[in-house]
Amino acid sequence: NNIKMKKNIILFSCLFLVFASTAQQEPAFSQYFLNPFVVNPAATNSENAKSLSIQTRQQWLGFENAPLVSNISYYQFLNNRSSLGGILIYDKAYPSTNAELQLNYSYRVPLDYDFSFLSFGIGAKAIYYNLDFNIQDLPTANDNALKANSYDKILADASFGIYLYSDDYFAGFSSSNLLESSFKTSIPSSPYSNSEFRTYSAVGGYKLNVFNNDWYFEPSFLYRKTKYQSSTTDFTTRIIYLDNQWLALGYRTNGTAVMSLGFTTNKFRISYSYDHSFSSVLTQYSLGTHELMLVFGLKN
Repeated sequence: NNIKMKKNIILFSCLFLVFASTAQQEPAFSQYFLNPFVVNPAATNSENAKSLSIQTRQQWLGFENAPLVSNISYYQFLNNRSSLGGILIYDKAYPSTNAELQLNYSYRVPLDYDFSFLSFGIGAKAIYYNLDFNIQDLPTANDNALKANSYDKILADASFGIYLYSDDYFAGFSSSNLLESSFKTSIPSSPYSNSEFRTYSAVGGYKLNVFNNDWYFEPSFLYRKTKYQSSTTDFTTRIIYLDNQWLALGYRTNGTAVMSLGFTTNKFRISYSYDHSFSSVLTQYSLGTHELMLVFGLKN
């Protein structure tokens, strides 16, 4: 029917724009405050634990072939100063598929007896990239940028970060795709280098005790800027009860509101977030963006 056709046209148009501008770039998660390890390699040892986390994000629920990104991460201390961790990221946004395996090492320096630390981290990653159009989705015009043949490429790159943290605050800066590895397959006369663009991130937050050591208020932010693209900033406020239950409200500067909630036990954490865009034409056709995170951890 006409509604279904309209949804498919909008979806393909938006997904092609995503592919053309950001398909080779790193995904972002709304619950950055729970898993800073994915953003900053220096945050590998920000919790005195060994931890396995699973995080998945489904955009534009209700659309076929809508973007899906997931990550599995694990980290643990090697000693009281050093930590090692790994992240596996799967990013599917038709017609492209991206898979990354990153290994992070971090070293922390204690600053005082109140458990404040300054951490430095480096990461090395391997990237698998695949582009594969369905022939029926391509326009009939001959365009070198649109081919039905599958394209595969494996790249390597690196990241770096610094992270300052304690039980009450966190702040960090990181940069990924430091080498800006190139696919070395460009369209003739294209002005673009067809490379992984460098991305800069800054994150910060502070936890305030507002009532009887039971209720806490934690404002935080995440700033991201990728070369040749506009920056985005997430502003989030979490209300935490007894350090193991929380509700958060946030706003992203691209016109998106975010709501999340979760709880923690001694060995398990589960959290969920919902994104609602006020600026996207897809809002009236989709069921929003959903993100789920599970963390299994044991204190060292």
